[in-house]
Amino acid sequence: MMEIAKRKFYHPLVWLIFLVVALLAYHKSLGNYFVSDDWHWLSLARDTSWSWHIFWSNYEGTNLGGSYNPLLISIWKLFFNIFQLKYSAYHLVSLILHASNAFVLYLLAKKIFTLTKLASKEFWSIVAASLFLLWPVQVEAVTWISAWPHPWVTILYLLSLLFYFSWRQQGRRKHIYVSLIFFVLALLIKEVAISLPFVILLWEAYFHSTRDRIKTKTLPIYFIILALFIFIRYQATAVLFGYYGRSSFGWPIKEWIGNIGGLLNDFLSAGYFREMYFKGWYHYLDSLVIVITVALGIYFYYLLAKKKFLQFTIFFSLLLSMVPALPLGLSRTTFEGERYLYLPSIFFILWFVYILAKIRLAQKFKYILLVVLLLSNLVTVCYKNNIWRAAADLSNQIVSSFDRLDSPAGQKLMTVALPDNLSGAQVFRNNLQQALEFTYPDKAPRILSLPVYQRFTMFNINDRLLNWQSKDVGWLAESQSGDFVVTGITSIEVENMYFELWNYNYQNYTSNIIRLIPNEILAEQLNSQDINLLIFDRGLLKLFK
Repeated sequence: MMEIAKRKFYHPLVWLIFLVVALLAYHKSLGNYFVSDDWHWLSLARDTSWSWHIFWSNYEGTNLGGSYNPLLISIWKLFFNIFQLKYSAYHLVSLILHASNAFVLYLLAKKIFTLTKLASKEFWSIVAASLFLLWPVQVEAVTWISAWPHPWVTILYLLSLLFYFSWRQQGRRKHIYVSLIFFVLALLIKEVAISLPFVILLWEAYFHSTRDRIKTKTLPIYFIILALFIFIRYQATAVLFGYYGRSSFGWPIKEWIGNIGGLLNDFLSAGYFREMYFKGWYHYLDSLVIVITVALGIYFYYLLAKKKFLQFTIFFSLLLSMVPALPLGLSRTTFEGERYLYLPSIFFILWFVYILAKIRLAQKFKYILLVVLLLSNLVTVCYKNNIWRAAADLSNQIVSSFDRLDSPAGQKLMTVALPDNLSGAQVFRNNLQQALEFTYPDKAPRILSLPVYQRFTMFNINDRLLNWQSKDVGWLAESQSGDFVVTGITSIEVENMYFELWNYNYQNYTSNIIRLIPNEILAEQLNSQDINLLIFDRGLLKLFK
């Protein structure tokens, strides 16, 4: 009876331990104010009506491109109705999700490690889950509320895989039905789940290599569901194969292979060598593509020649799960964009732990390596958490500073050079309008946003980065230190304002000078103060006069 009781409470206890670890590592995020796109999602949650239209439109309720995330919108609406603007509650949900993902990964790892009768599979499964909790590339997905799609899709993706393996190993038909249901739910959260049928097809090939029969009658159902999803997504968005920032689909194979190296580099170096890698990517892409292709070819040949089929399958699953992120790439200079590594990290960590478990090395050295790795990961996680905390504090400071401005309700304000990010952590881009509407419903202005921003670090949050000067026609804003602190499009006309970024650095899309030239209509509106310029200076919003 005692043994049965222990088994009954063992798994809940493991999950609780993972939650405690997540809280210890990420407790600072509970006090993080809303930043950037958080306000956009909050406004969508507030304004979207409960109806079937959610499933026949993009996430903004229109049929003009964009992402198709009906279940995600429903989740946001549900939690907004409960929490309203209590940001700590949203962050707590993120931590519970992160701990739950680690727990499901622990269960999945046990099933995968059973395939080769790995010694101490329970220990190594807990190691895999612990590394997932504290792997440094997870911070953006856990700390930024707008990154919710990634932890939510990951838990459904993991559950689908888990029940697939349960069906494969135990033969219970109901498990495959549950797996298919979780796959459908994952697709309705985030399109990155499209890799799952291909990952399962790969595992079917693995089982075939072990002389197990391929489930030819069941496997096609995943692809039928995927085809139906693509069709419905097309009906809802009018985009067949589009992705973030682009409505059309191309085949820049060289860039994708280069991005494979960038993603793997982030996994291995926690993102610290990202800028160095992408400098090489920018100048020597052809050479990088050759090196990456040859290296992967040699590695796969070695695994197949040595019949290391499980290691091959786990690593190839990593590459397949990364495919949806390859067209997007990552920021070239900061940790921004690492949320797209959250789901692929499942397979990277399984691959890493499996190699560590199988390598011929004394156990005490493996334990020492794990302790050092976990501690170093924790240091990086805390460092990145501090960056996000500073960005959240800056966001709060910006919103609070609006109350000091002498601006009547409904005043048109044209924003220029707001803080885009702080060392990669989001602050504000195009969502100041929503933030002010929520915070000051009686005096919120009408924001006209120019797509040119400033980038800050932990050391210059409250400094003046730009010196503004009035010119005969328009204005000039020059970096005070000469550093490239401005980011945005090189030149464009928006809201009757033409702007240029001078001395543009195409490697990382930055500049050190902004040139603003209003057309005649806007110049008259600015002179009559029908529209005022709103800038950011020394940590505060200010009207530029």
